[in-house]
Amino acid sequence: MSNSHSVNCSPVSILLAGSILFAVISSSACSLFHHGRSVYDREGIRIGIEADPSVHQSNQADLNNHPIDLTPKEIESLLRVIQVSGYSGTLVGLIVKPQPVPLFTPKELSVISAHLTTAFREAKQTERVSFSLPKPDVTYSEDRTVGFLFFRGRYLHVVLTDHASFIRTDPGGGEARDIRDTKGMKLWVAGSAHAAMVPDIEEPRWAHFEKIHISLAVQEVLAQKEKIPAARMNQGGTGAPVFLPAAALPENRQESASPEDLQLQIRELSGANQELRVDLTNRTSACSSYRIR
Repeated sequence: MSNSHSVNCSPVSILLAGSILFAVISSSACSLFHHGRSVYDREGIRIGIEADPSVHQSNQADLNNHPIDLTPKEIESLLRVIQVSGYSGTLVGLIVKPQPVPLFTPKELSVISAHLTTAFREAKQTERVSFSLPKPDVTYSEDRTVGFLFFRGRYLHVVLTDHASFIRTDPGGGEARDIRDTKGMKLWVAGSAHAAMVPDIEEPRWAHFEKIHISLAVQEVLAQKEKIPAARMNQGGTGAPVFLPAAALPENRQESASPEDLQLQIRELSGANQELRVDLTNRTSACSSYRIR
Protein backbone atom coordinates (compact mmCIF):
# COMPACT_ATOMS: atom_id res chain seq x y z
CA MET A 1 0.00 0.00 0.00
CA SER A 2 1.63 3.20 -1.15
CA ASN A 3 1.58 6.40 0.84
CA SER A 4 0.40 9.56 -0.90
CA HIS A 5 2.06 12.89 -0.14
CA SER A 6 0.28 16.16 -0.61
CA VAL A 7 2.09 19.32 -1.67
CA ASN A 8 1.08 22.64 -0.18
CA CYS A 9 0.41 24.89 -3.16
CA SER A 10 -1.39 27.67 -1.36
CA PRO A 11 -1.12 31.21 -2.82
CA VAL A 12 1.01 32.29 0.14
CA SER A 13 3.54 29.49 -0.47
CA ILE A 14 3.72 30.28 -4.19
CA LEU A 15 4.21 34.00 -3.48
CA LEU A 16 6.96 33.26 -0.94
CA ALA A 17 8.77 30.94 -3.33
CA GLY A 18 8.52 33.49 -6.11
CA SER A 19 9.95 36.22 -3.86
CA ILE A 20 12.92 34.06 -2.90
CA LEU A 21 13.58 33.16 -6.55
CA PHE A 22 13.40 36.82 -7.61
CA ALA A 23 15.84 37.80 -4.87
CA VAL A 24 18.31 35.12 -5.95
CA ILE A 25 18.08 36.15 -9.62
CA SER A 26 18.43 39.85 -8.77
CA SER A 27 21.45 39.17 -6.59
CA SER A 28 23.08 37.13 -9.34
CA ALA A 29 22.38 39.84 -11.92
CA CYS A 30 23.87 42.53 -9.71
CA SER A 31 27.02 40.53 -9.10
CA LEU A 32 27.30 39.79 -12.81
CA PHE A 33 26.74 43.26 -14.25
CA HIS A 34 27.95 45.55 -11.46
CA HIS A 35 31.57 44.88 -10.56
CA GLY A 36 32.31 48.38 -9.27
CA ARG A 37 31.61 50.12 -5.99
CA SER A 38 30.51 53.64 -5.27
CA VAL A 39 32.64 56.16 -3.39
CA TYR A 40 30.41 59.21 -3.87
CA ASP A 41 26.93 59.55 -5.36
CA ARG A 42 25.17 62.82 -4.75
CA GLU A 43 23.39 65.49 -6.82
CA GLY A 44 24.11 63.56 -10.02
CA ILE A 45 27.87 63.34 -9.39
CA ARG A 46 29.18 59.78 -9.20
CA ILE A 47 32.70 58.72 -8.25
CA GLY A 48 33.43 55.01 -8.12
CA ILE A 49 35.95 52.21 -8.39
CA GLU A 50 35.77 49.42 -10.96
CA ALA A 51 37.88 46.70 -12.53
CA ASP A 52 40.42 48.05 -15.01
CA PRO A 53 40.07 46.21 -18.35
CA SER A 54 43.61 47.21 -19.35
CA VAL A 55 45.14 45.26 -16.47
CA HIS A 56 46.58 41.80 -17.14
CA GLN A 57 47.61 40.20 -13.87
CA SER A 58 50.10 37.92 -15.58
CA ASN A 59 52.19 40.99 -16.39
CA GLN A 60 53.41 43.00 -13.39
CA ALA A 61 53.98 46.03 -15.63
CA ASP A 62 50.21 46.16 -16.26
CA LEU A 63 49.32 46.63 -12.59
CA ASN A 64 48.29 50.08 -11.36
CA ASN A 65 49.98 52.06 -8.59
CA HIS A 66 46.94 51.71 -6.36
CA PRO A 67 46.27 52.46 -3.64
CA ILE A 68 48.01 55.81 -3.95
CA ASP A 69 48.04 58.65 -1.44
CA LEU A 70 47.63 62.09 -3.02
CA THR A 71 46.12 65.26 -1.63
CA PRO A 72 43.05 66.92 -3.17
CA LYS A 73 45.27 69.82 -4.23
CA GLU A 74 47.59 67.46 -6.10
CA ILE A 75 44.62 65.86 -7.83
CA GLU A 76 43.38 69.30 -8.84
CA SER A 77 46.83 70.29 -10.14
CA LEU A 78 46.95 67.22 -12.36
CA LEU A 79 43.41 67.47 -13.74
CA ARG A 80 43.38 71.24 -14.14
CA VAL A 81 45.78 71.10 -17.09
CA ILE A 82 43.59 68.72 -19.12
CA GLN A 83 41.23 70.14 -21.74
CA VAL A 84 38.99 68.62 -24.37
CA SER A 85 37.85 69.69 -27.81
CA GLY A 86 35.00 68.25 -29.84
CA TYR A 87 31.86 69.14 -31.71
CA SER A 88 28.15 68.88 -31.11
CA GLY A 89 26.12 66.63 -33.39
CA THR A 90 25.73 68.88 -36.43
CA LEU A 91 27.42 69.16 -39.81
CA VAL A 92 28.61 72.65 -38.85
CA GLY A 93 30.57 71.08 -35.99
CA LEU A 94 32.48 68.96 -38.47
CA ILE A 95 33.60 71.99 -40.49
CA VAL A 96 34.40 74.59 -37.82
CA LYS A 97 37.62 73.89 -35.91
CA PRO A 98 36.57 73.04 -32.33
CA GLN A 99 37.92 75.06 -29.41
CA PRO A 100 39.18 73.24 -26.30
CA VAL A 101 37.43 73.66 -22.96
CA PRO A 102 38.52 72.46 -19.50
CA LEU A 103 37.83 68.80 -18.81
CA PHE A 104 36.44 69.90 -15.43
CA THR A 105 35.30 73.37 -14.40
CA PRO A 106 36.92 74.87 -11.28
CA LYS A 107 33.66 74.28 -9.40
CA GLU A 108 33.57 70.62 -10.45
CA LEU A 109 37.20 70.12 -9.42
CA SER A 110 36.57 71.63 -6.00
CA VAL A 111 33.68 69.18 -5.48
CA ILE A 112 35.24 65.95 -6.78
CA SER A 113 38.93 66.27 -5.84
CA ALA A 114 38.49 65.04 -2.25
CA HIS A 115 36.32 62.13 -3.39
CA LEU A 116 38.82 61.18 -6.09
CA THR A 117 41.52 61.20 -3.41
CA THR A 118 39.42 58.80 -1.32
CA ALA A 119 38.82 56.56 -4.33
CA PHE A 120 42.52 56.32 -5.16
CA ARG A 121 43.31 55.41 -1.55
CA GLU A 122 40.77 52.56 -1.72
CA ALA A 123 41.48 51.30 -5.25
CA LYS A 124 43.45 48.11 -5.81
CA GLN A 125 46.18 47.41 -8.36
CA THR A 126 43.64 45.88 -10.74
CA GLU A 127 41.13 48.72 -10.46
CA ARG A 128 40.62 52.23 -11.79
CA VAL A 129 38.57 55.23 -10.65
CA SER A 130 35.48 56.27 -12.59
CA PHE A 131 33.74 59.63 -12.74
CA SER A 132 30.38 60.74 -14.10
CA LEU A 133 29.23 64.34 -13.78
CA PRO A 134 26.04 66.01 -15.03
CA LYS A 135 26.03 69.00 -17.36
CA PRO A 136 26.63 72.01 -15.09
CA ASP A 137 24.19 74.86 -14.56
CA VAL A 138 21.18 73.15 -16.18
CA THR A 139 18.14 71.57 -14.57
CA TYR A 140 18.17 68.43 -16.72
CA SER A 141 20.31 67.10 -19.54
CA GLU A 142 21.22 63.63 -20.78
CA ASP A 143 24.73 64.86 -21.61
CA ARG A 144 27.35 64.00 -18.99
CA THR A 145 31.10 64.06 -18.50
CA VAL A 146 32.18 60.45 -18.11
CA GLY A 147 35.58 58.79 -17.92
CA PHE A 148 38.21 56.92 -15.92
CA LEU A 149 41.51 57.61 -14.17
CA PHE A 150 44.37 55.35 -13.11
CA PHE A 151 48.02 55.68 -12.10
CA ARG A 152 50.50 53.26 -13.64
CA GLY A 153 54.26 53.58 -13.59
CA ARG A 154 55.20 57.24 -13.88
CA TYR A 155 51.92 58.25 -15.46
CA LEU A 156 48.36 59.30 -14.78
CA HIS A 157 46.18 57.93 -17.56
CA VAL A 158 42.91 59.71 -18.33
CA VAL A 159 40.17 58.07 -20.40
CA LEU A 160 37.18 60.08 -21.62
CA THR A 161 34.04 58.49 -23.07
CA ASP A 162 31.74 61.53 -23.04
CA HIS A 163 31.73 65.24 -22.23
CA ALA A 164 28.75 67.39 -21.34
CA SER A 165 29.95 70.34 -23.44
CA PHE A 166 29.30 68.47 -26.68
CA ILE A 167 25.88 67.18 -27.68
CA ARG A 168 25.90 63.66 -29.06
CA THR A 169 24.51 63.22 -32.57
CA ASP A 170 20.78 62.43 -32.47
CA PRO A 171 19.98 59.58 -34.91
CA GLY A 172 16.27 60.48 -34.78
CA GLY A 173 13.31 58.14 -34.72
CA GLY A 174 13.73 57.50 -31.00
CA GLU A 175 16.76 55.29 -31.61
CA ALA A 176 19.51 54.98 -29.02
CA ARG A 177 22.57 57.13 -29.60
CA ASP A 178 25.54 55.29 -31.06
CA ILE A 179 28.26 54.56 -28.47
CA ARG A 180 30.80 54.82 -31.28
CA ASP A 181 29.95 58.51 -31.65
CA THR A 182 32.94 60.12 -29.91
CA LYS A 183 31.88 63.67 -30.90
CA GLY A 184 35.31 64.13 -32.48
CA MET A 185 36.71 64.58 -28.99
CA LYS A 186 40.41 65.05 -28.40
CA LEU A 187 42.25 65.61 -25.13
CA TRP A 188 44.87 68.34 -24.70
CA VAL A 189 47.31 69.49 -22.04
CA ALA A 190 47.37 73.21 -21.34
CA GLY A 191 50.11 75.67 -20.49
CA SER A 192 53.71 74.73 -19.81
CA ALA A 193 52.77 71.11 -19.09
CA HIS A 194 52.62 68.60 -21.91
CA ALA A 195 51.19 65.19 -22.67
CA ALA A 196 53.51 62.30 -21.90
CA MET A 197 54.96 60.20 -24.71
CA VAL A 198 54.44 56.76 -23.18
CA PRO A 199 56.76 54.03 -24.52
CA ASP A 200 54.98 51.21 -26.33
CA ILE A 201 55.98 48.73 -23.65
CA GLU A 202 54.24 50.87 -21.00
CA GLU A 203 51.21 51.88 -23.09
CA PRO A 204 47.99 50.46 -21.58
CA ARG A 205 45.98 48.02 -23.68
CA TRP A 206 42.95 50.23 -24.08
CA ALA A 207 39.44 48.80 -24.18
CA HIS A 208 37.80 48.64 -27.62
CA PHE A 209 35.59 51.75 -27.40
CA GLU A 210 37.95 53.77 -25.18
CA LYS A 211 39.70 55.71 -27.93
CA ILE A 212 39.89 59.12 -26.23
CA HIS A 213 42.73 59.14 -23.72
CA ILE A 214 45.80 61.06 -22.65
CA SER A 215 48.68 60.47 -20.24
CA LEU A 216 50.56 62.79 -17.89
CA ALA A 217 54.00 62.35 -16.31
CA VAL A 218 52.88 62.92 -12.72
CA GLN A 219 56.06 64.33 -11.19
CA GLU A 220 56.67 66.66 -14.14
CA VAL A 221 53.19 68.16 -13.97
CA LEU A 222 53.26 68.56 -10.19
CA ALA A 223 56.65 70.25 -10.46
CA GLN A 224 55.29 72.92 -12.77
CA LYS A 225 55.09 76.23 -10.92
CA GLU A 226 53.97 78.42 -13.78
CA LYS A 227 50.34 79.33 -14.06
CA ILE A 228 48.42 77.95 -17.02
CA PRO A 229 48.28 80.63 -19.75
CA ALA A 230 44.72 81.32 -20.67
CA ALA A 231 42.81 83.24 -23.29
CA ARG A 232 39.56 84.73 -22.08
CA MET A 233 36.86 84.42 -24.69
CA ASN A 234 33.11 84.62 -24.57
CA GLN A 235 31.45 81.27 -24.98
CA GLY A 236 27.96 81.42 -26.42
CA GLY A 237 27.52 85.01 -25.22
CA THR A 238 27.61 83.90 -21.57
CA GLY A 239 30.93 85.55 -20.78
CA ALA A 240 32.30 82.25 -19.48
CA PRO A 241 36.07 81.97 -20.07
CA VAL A 242 37.42 79.32 -22.37
CA PHE A 243 40.91 78.13 -21.44
CA LEU A 244 43.00 77.15 -24.45
CA PRO A 245 46.18 75.10 -24.43
CA ALA A 246 49.27 77.00 -25.48
CA ALA A 247 49.42 75.12 -28.79
CA ALA A 248 45.86 76.17 -29.57
CA LEU A 249 46.22 79.90 -28.84
CA PRO A 250 45.65 82.10 -31.93
CA GLU A 251 49.23 83.32 -32.14
CA ASN A 252 50.61 79.76 -32.06
CA ARG A 253 47.96 77.90 -34.01
CA GLN A 254 48.19 77.18 -37.70
CA GLU A 255 45.50 78.75 -39.85
CA SER A 256 44.43 75.44 -41.38
CA ALA A 257 43.70 72.05 -39.91
CA SER A 258 46.17 69.22 -40.32
CA PRO A 259 45.71 66.80 -43.26
CA GLU A 260 44.72 64.06 -40.81
CA ASP A 261 42.00 66.26 -39.28
CA LEU A 262 40.70 67.20 -42.72
CA GLN A 263 40.60 63.57 -43.83
CA LEU A 264 38.70 62.62 -40.67
CA GLN A 265 36.19 65.42 -41.20
CA ILE A 266 35.71 64.43 -44.85
CA ARG A 267 35.09 60.80 -43.87
CA GLU A 268 32.58 61.82 -41.22
CA LEU A 269 30.81 64.18 -43.62
CA SER A 270 30.70 61.47 -46.27
CA GLY A 271 29.27 59.01 -43.80
CA ALA A 272 26.62 61.49 -42.66
CA ASN A 273 25.67 62.31 -46.26
CA GLN A 274 25.47 58.61 -47.14
CA GLU A 275 23.11 58.00 -44.23
CA LEU A 276 20.95 60.94 -45.34
CA ARG A 277 20.82 59.59 -48.91
CA VAL A 278 19.82 56.12 -47.72
CA ASP A 279 17.13 57.58 -45.47
CA LEU A 280 15.81 59.75 -48.32
CA THR A 281 15.75 56.77 -50.68
CA ASN A 282 13.84 54.68 -48.17
CA ARG A 283 11.30 57.43 -47.57
CA THR A 284 10.88 58.01 -51.30
CA SER A 285 10.29 54.30 -51.90
CA ALA A 286 7.77 54.20 -49.08
CA CYS A 287 5.88 57.20 -50.52
CA SER A 288 5.89 55.65 -54.01
CA SER A 289 4.49 52.38 -52.69
CA TYR A 290 1.80 54.28 -50.84
CA ARG A 291 0.74 56.18 -53.98
CA ILE A 292 0.60 52.95 -56.04
CA ARG A 293 -1.76 51.44 -53.51
